Amino acid sequence: MDSSIREVTTSATLEEKKKLRKEFRFFDMLFFTMAALIGIDTLGAVSSSGGQVLPWLLISAVTFFLPYGLLSAELGSTFTQEGGMYGWCKLAFGRFYASFGAMFYWISNPLWVGGSLAVTAIAAIKTFWFGNPNYYFGGTMGTGANVAAASPAINAAVEVVIALLFIWGTTWCAIMSLRFGKWLAVVGSYVKIALFIVFAVLALNFFMGGHSTGAHLSLSDIIPSSNFGLVLGAILPALVFNWVGFELQNGAGEEMHNPRRDVPRSLIRAGIVTVLAYGLVISVILFTLPKSQLLSASGFLASISMVNSALPSVVGTPLGWVIALGIILAVASSGGTWIIGADRTYAIASLDRTAPSFLGRFSGKYGTPIAVNTMTGIIATIAMVVAILINSYGNSNIQGLFTLVLGFAISTTTLSYLFVFPAYLRLKHKYPQIHRPYSVPGGIIGAWLVTILPIAYVILATVFVLYPPDAVVNLAGVSRQTYEMTQLIPLAIIGVLTIVFYVWGQLEKRNEDVVVELNFSETELAVGD
Repeated sequence: MDSSIREVTTSATLEEKKKLRKEFRFFDMLFFTMAALIGIDTLGAVSSSGGQVLPWLLISAVTFFLPYGLLSAELGSTFTQEGGMYGWCKLAFGRFYASFGAMFYWISNPLWVGGSLAVTAIAAIKTFWFGNPNYYFGGTMGTGANVAAASPAINAAVEVVIALLFIWGTTWCAIMSLRFGKWLAVVGSYVKIALFIVFAVLALNFFMGGHSTGAHLSLSDIIPSSNFGLVLGAILPALVFNWVGFELQNGAGEEMHNPRRDVPRSLIRAGIVTVLAYGLVISVILFTLPKSQLLSASGFLASISMVNSALPSVVGTPLGWVIALGIILAVASSGGTWIIGADRTYAIASLDRTAPSFLGRFSGKYGTPIAVNTMTGIIATIAMVVAILINSYGNSNIQGLFTLVLGFAISTTTLSYLFVFPAYLRLKHKYPQIHRPYSVPGGIIGAWLVTILPIAYVILATVFVLYPPDAVVNLAGVSRQTYEMTQLIPLAIIGVLTIVFYVWGQLEKRNEDVVVELNFSETELAVGD
C-alpha cells in the first residue's frame, strides 16, 4: 500500500528546517505534555464553581479529554511534520484554513502568559509575601477607603514590573535551544507535583487540627444539577481550557527522535497523570475550604495559603515564601511549554506563505524561532499592560483582573481547536491509505465519535465565554458592554490581521512553492519537482 503523499511547501520552509535538531525524546515529551496539560492558574476558576465541578470533571474527562487524547495520538504519530496542527489543517483543508487555526493557536499563548499567568505570579507574591492577594502596592492592605486613597499608578507600575520580569523570563527560556528549554517543562512538572503534595499534607493537618470551619460541601452539592448557566458559563469553559495540550509537542514534530512510537506512549501517561492530579487537587480544594472561601482569582493560592496559616509562623512564613516561588516557576513552565510548541507552529505557518516569512526564521545557534518568540513577548507585554490599566482604574482587585484576562485566553484557545478537530476527520477520509502507527479504536464510527464530542465542547465553551452569564461578567468588575468589547474587538483585529498576513505571505515572490513527497512509512522527506 502506498503510504506517501505529495504536498506543496516552500523553499523557505525547507531551508529553515535544516536548522532543526533532534533533541526530543520520550522522557522529554512526557514531561512536556504534562507541563502543557497541568495548570495551576485556572484551578481556582474551576473550584470556585463549587461541588458541581467534581461530576463535570469526571464527565468531561470521559467525553472530551479521552476522545481528544485518542484523536491527538493518531494525528501526532501519523503526521509528524514540524508545525503540528498547522500541517494537519493544511493537509486537510488548505493553507487559508490552516492560517486561521495557526493564528488563534499561537496568539492565545502570549495573551495567556501576559494575562492569567502573569496575574497568578502577581497574586502569589501579594498572597505569600505581603499577606493579602489584594495588597495595594504604594497603599495599604486594607479595602474600601484605604485602598481608594492610594495611587492606582503606583500599584499598576509595580504590577507591570513584576509581570515584565515574568513574561520575558519565560520568553527567554523559549528562545534558548530546545535542549535547554525542555528542562523548564521537566522541572516545572516536578514543582507542580511537589506543590500538590505539600498542599495535600497541609490540608490534612488543617482538617485534623480543627481549623476547617464554616459550611462545607455536602453530597447534594456534588450531584449534577439543572443549573446549566453555571455549567455552561463557568465550569465547562474552564475545564476545556485545562484539558487541552495533547497535540502541543507535535509543534516540534521533526525534532523528535521517534514520534511514531513516543507520541502515543507519552500522551497516554501524561493524560493519566493529569486526570489524577486535577481530581486530587480540586477535591482537596473543595473539601478543605468553606464555601465562602472558594475564590476565583486565586483559588489554589487561597487554598494553600489558608491551610499553611495553621502552621506556626516560624514555619509557615518561610514555607509560604518557598511556595510563592514554586507557584511562579510552575506557571512559568506552563507558559514556556506552550510558547515552545505554539511558536514553532506559527513559525512553520509563516514560512509556508500564510504570513511574512521573516516571522518563521529559526536561529542557527539555538534552532528556535526567535522572531516569533520575540513577537510573543511583545504581545504578552501589551496584553498585560492593557489588562492591568483597565483593572487599576476600574474596580481594582486581583479577582477582577484574572476574570477579565482569562476569558479572552479561553476564547482564542477554543477557537483554534474548531480548526484542529475537523481536520482529523478530513485526513481520515482523505488519506485512508497512509500507515497509522496508532489508530483510534472503532474504525470510522470511532473516528466520528472522537471528533464530534470535542467539537461540541469547544463550540459551547467558545459561545459561553464570549457571552457569559451576568455572574461571570460581574466577577470582572466591569459592565457587560466593556466585557464584550474586551473579547470581541480583539477577535476582530486578530481575524483582520490573519488575512493581512496571509496576503503578505502570498505576495513574497522569493519564497517559492516547492512540491515535496511525504513518506509516512519511513518518515522521510523527498523533494520533488
